[in-house]
Amino acid sequence: MLLLRRALLAACVAALAVLLWRAAGVSGELARDREASRTYQYGLELLAAGEYRGASRAFRAVLVLSPRAVEAYGPLAEAEVRQRHYETAIAVYQRWLAIYPYTYVAALYREVAVIELRAGRPGDAKRDLTRSTALDPSDWHAWHLLGHAHLRLGEIAAAGGAWRQVIRLNPQFQPARDQLRRLGD
Repeated sequence: MLLLRRALLAACVAALAVLLWRAAGVSGELARDREASRTYQYGLELLAAGEYRGASRAFRAVLVLSPRAVEAYGPLAEAEVRQRHYETAIAVYQRWLAIYPYTYVAALYREVAVIELRAGRPGDAKRDLTRSTALDPSDWHAWHLLGHAHLRLGEIAAAGGAWRQVIRLNPQFQPARDQLRRLGD
């Protein structure tokens, strides 16, 4: 009986040591999460104030503290676009898409395509807008942008098709009607 008690006591002491070790790890993670949250808020303040370089640094710090903090990617990309760092913003979106935990990413593909169009990369924009419209065929805005990507690539018929799809989805959207009129459609 004494041997059993000693074995149980030893097991309890070992379990307590493991619990304390894990508690220290959890405590460290909570501290990192709190710091990431504070830094994220600070980044949002800087972004709102037009301090894009500082905002970019803050959001990058959030991602170092918490690499899967998906909420930091959008504002980081925005800060980079505001500085006209289009290639960096595109890379941020691509990292975001690679780790995004949800299946609905159509809007993210549309957003990166906007940056790709600004950066003069219509082929990449077309690829991402094609993905976006495949994931969400009802997104008239993505179809409109796809029309612009096709037009910049000289694909006039495809541009017209995209803008006709916009009209089917959102009959009141005048810019698509204007584009079709310019094409002689």
